Amino acid sequence: MQSTATRRLVTTAWVVAVAATALNGVVVGYGAVWIQFFGETADAADYRISAGGYGAAAAVLALAVVGILTHRASRWPAWVAGMSAAALVLLAAGSVGAAGGPDRVLAHPGTVLDGIGYVVWAPWTWALVALGAHGLYLSAHPPSVEPRSPL
Repeated sequence: MQSTATRRLVTTAWVVAVAATALNGVVVGYGAVWIQFFGETADAADYRISAGGYGAAAAVLALAVVGILTHRASRWPAWVAGMSAAALVLLAAGSVGAAGGPDRVLAHPGTVLDGIGYVVWAPWTWALVALGAHGLYLSAHPPSVEPRSPL
């Protein structure tokens, strides 16, 4: 059984990682479209980068839900991660719809992979991915409890 202080620390770590990932997804998604220099306007490449950022953060947060639920943490951060992932999916869908037009420039066009890369560079993101993947493994292969021998 975990002590109360340890449980609070684990819950705080989950909350910080989930909030940082959600914020990073919003910064990448929103920033790719709305931060333009020299009078430029957002084009299809910017919306593709935005969709990649929103989508990557949503996928990481969906994995975080599995990790939170399988690693004996408090349950409420799973709701926060799940609702954040759902909101980011909606934002990604909006960016995909807006990216339907052709590129106006022939130079390096931004891709979805650029947006994904901007989100997954963060160490807290990899912690959520690793714990979520471990949670998926635990869900598929629950630990077996062998009966103890009386000797």
